[in-house]
Amino acid sequence: MLPVPGLAGPSICGAPFDTNATSSDGFCWNATTFGGFNYPVNKHKDFVASENWWGERLQYVDKDGQDELGVNNPGNHVIGEGELLYSTRQFSNKYDLVSDLGLTASTIPPELGGMFYYKLPWFGKPYVTVENDASQLANIVITQGSSDKKVLKSGDVWDLGKGYSLTVNQVDVEGDKVWFSLSKNGEELESGIVNANGTVENQIFTATADFGDGTDQLYFITYVDSVFMSATDSFAVFKYTWLIDKDDILIIKNGDEYQGFEVIETSKDGIVLENSKCITLNLDKDKKNYFTDSWYFQTSDKGKGSTSPEGYIIYPATDVVVEDKNATVPIANSTEETNITSESNESENVSADHRKAPSSGTAGMEDKESHPEEAAEGSSTKLPGFGIISGIIGVMMCLALRRKS
Repeated sequence: MLPVPGLAGPSICGAPFDTNATSSDGFCWNATTFGGFNYPVNKHKDFVASENWWGERLQYVDKDGQDELGVNNPGNHVIGEGELLYSTRQFSNKYDLVSDLGLTASTIPPELGGMFYYKLPWFGKPYVTVENDASQLANIVITQGSSDKKVLKSGDVWDLGKGYSLTVNQVDVEGDKVWFSLSKNGEELESGIVNANGTVENQIFTATADFGDGTDQLYFITYVDSVFMSATDSFAVFKYTWLIDKDDILIIKNGDEYQGFEVIETSKDGIVLENSKCITLNLDKDKKNYFTDSWYFQTSDKGKGSTSPEGYIIYPATDVVVEDKNATVPIANSTEETNITSESNESENVSADHRKAPSSGTAGMEDKESHPEEAAEGSSTKLPGFGIISGIIGVMMCLALRRKS
């Protein structure tokens, strides 16, 4: 049975620990043991490394040596103030453009400023660090993956998200050029003419601005892969688009509070926070003990599942909220397998054009990677409204049959 749209669905659970079998320093979860954390699988070895690890960690640290959590006092169900640490460290990401085109430190366009940029997971959501500084976080608007492409004709407007859009002003097929503009909330930010047939430096377009604590910071990249002509229109193919929201920068400082945690350490590489209030666990398997806005500790009943009548099982968890604007009634007895992916872990790898309906006149062409020209001439666009009409006809037929019977 699928959950009701907009309501909590299944829970994502962390690794369980028995308080009667775990030392006080053993209550620790990282991205591989708690699904609420951001986890890029290609970074696995660095996320689990014992030293210089990347990503997020949650750990209990006893401060006073009294009533500690764990084997020395298995019945204790109080986490004192400052005893629950949340740590997060930034990790490097190579631009897809650099990887796919085989660029090196000596061949990358200087506008990129390097082969890598850095991300920092912050309460389960990945951000880009401004100036590679973990205390300055920018929201990711869009990142086109290696296999993503966007096909636009003259006059098309590509909604990138968060108010940003890219408008194709003109495509010159004979000159292999495209003129486009980047805007936010209708106000033009940048405009450029890119040659689609030449060196990488000619085909790439970048934009910088002053934001955070820095000047001339890179916030936008796109690459014009090609231009072509269909029977009626001229098109341009955009790849490797990368955009962060320069107008929404989170600056993190010592003493700041976020979701029940206080920042106690900031550095260029990472941030450490501790719980600002005591957490008293309700030892009831049906109770959720929230310690952030969305994360909570789940426990067993006292003694249940533990090797001690005083001990209990504890693990962090978070609920998955499933929202489907098209669904109004839960579907019961469904045998179809449903794959639910945490948006915080994957959304940065999905191009916005795969989450929205294609723009008029270009339906189906974004996924035609090898021969976009054939897609422009041969693709068929499904017109809206057919589903509604067939539904009405079906209802009318049912009513007619009932009358006859």
